[in-house]
Amino acid sequence: MSKCILFDLDGTLLDSEWLSSESYDAGIYSVIGRKLQDNEKQFLMGKPFNVLTDLFPNHDINKIIDNTLTYYKAHNHKIKPYEGIPDLLETLYRSGYKLGIVTTKLKVNAETELLHTGIRSYFDVVLTREDTKEFKPSPVPLLQAAELLSVIPQECMYVGDQPTDIEATHAAHMISVAALWGEGQPHRLLPLSPTYFANHPHELLGLL
Repeated sequence: MSKCILFDLDGTLLDSEWLSSESYDAGIYSVIGRKLQDNEKQFLMGKPFNVLTDLFPNHDINKIIDNTLTYYKAHNHKIKPYEGIPDLLETLYRSGYKLGIVTTKLKVNAETELLHTGIRSYFDVVLTREDTKEFKPSPVPLLQAAELLSVIPQECMYVGDQPTDIEATHAAHMISVAALWGEGQPHRLLPLSPTYFANHPHELLGLL
């Protein structure tokens, strides 16, 4: 039985991927003179900035990152939680579940958006890019979160929208939930054999 529910942030709790895409477009256009292609957007989803070197090895990656972040910070006040997320978190919190977030997002952006959207207080643990040396699909950040919440991995459920989320969850021996209400796409997630699929946040309650 799950005692702990961990969540991905972008594309799972917060409807923010549209801004990530716009920001990457702005940063990359400023250096390369073109916007991201669809396959490049898919490649970057849910991954840290250093993977930009795989796409653009002969360009100034630091400048792309700086310009991307500048655009993002100028607009991230527009980000909102997905419909049903605040009610879900309120129910889980009142029911006594331990709640946490594991994300590759920078801490300043994650904390700003969680506070702005009014859902920060539900979480005992928020692990961001600066808090771990390894990133999903590595299980390390998920295991760190479980340790901080004083629960064993087998008592944890992780909810995410990307293949790397499911890979990390299984490697950590946790229960995986593929979130399809945001950016999650069944054809990308099905091959990873998630424990469960959820089309709407409220469906999570029936899985507990």
